[in-house]
Amino acid sequence: MTPQSAPLTFSPEVAEAIRHGLPVVALESTIITHGMPYPQNIETAR
Repeated sequence: MTPQSAPLTFSPEVAEAIRHGLPVVALESTIITHGMPYPQNIETAR
């Protein structure tokens, strides 16, 4: 996959990492906003 062939929009930093074959990690954050009780969700997000 290259930034040009992917059906996504990457930030410049992520596109650069992909171009250089560096690892990229994407985190799903719905659990933080909807699945965790307050105030743990706020602390986790920080």
